Amino acid sequence: MTAPPGGSERARDPFPSPALVLAADHRARAVVTVERYRDYLDALRAALPHCDGILATAQPLGDLAVGGAVTGGHRTYLSLNRTGLSGSAFELDDRLVTSVARAAADGWTGVKHMTRIDMADPLTAPALELLGRVLDESAAAGLEALVECVGWREGTMARDTDTVVQAAVVAHDMGAPVLKVPVPEAEPGEARREAVARVVGAVGCPVLFLGGPRRDDDDALLCEAADVMAGGAAGLAIGRAVIQHRDPASMAKALRGAVHGS
Repeated sequence: MTAPPGGSERARDPFPSPALVLAADHRARAVVTVERYRDYLDALRAALPHCDGILATAQPLGDLAVGGAVTGGHRTYLSLNRTGLSGSAFELDDRLVTSVARAAADGWTGVKHMTRIDMADPLTAPALELLGRVLDESAAAGLEALVECVGWREGTMARDTDTVVQAAVVAHDMGAPVLKVPVPEAEPGEARREAVARVVGAVGCPVLFLGGPRRDDDDALLCEAADVMAGGAAGLAIGRAVIQHRDPASMAKALRGAVHGS
């Protein structure tokens, strides 16, 4: 695998806030954002010049690096656990499909790991145990762990502010150096900014907020991005809203403006 220069060394640097990270690990979890692989890579290549980093599974991350779309200026995260296929009966049983050692050997900046917390499902206990192991291994390897820790209820992501805060606190206090969490459900404007500020204030590490499904309303997405940044977020980790956009480059550029204030 050919990784961009300086990959693993950059994990020792503080997380560069603010940051726009392209989330590109959906397909391996059976969320087929763009079916034709070439079109998928084209969308990622178009967006990447406007992004500060990317999280992805092994094949697209490697192909983008070999093709030169991923550069030494990008933070790179190898997505580790993808067995929790979307909508499956075993969705919470989300095991490793690759390793911290693979990420280190390939020269990536870090790893991305997803943990769902469902208070009604006993599979949450081994999921948290696995998270602890990944955090220990990534710290030992000198890699940054970007942890997506979310509340899960009745088969879907819970977005009420209390649950978002609870999941963020659990992962943070286990040692997650960077978090990825959903935008809390709140009215646009002051209420949403205050909800985001509550999440950010509950932890002591950078918090990225995820984008969710593709939107038909670009203005609503950019308004949400502005509220998130005003609430104190370290940035956005966003995928489908960019990858599935009719013009991924322009959407990524607009989001970069919202994140970086330009």
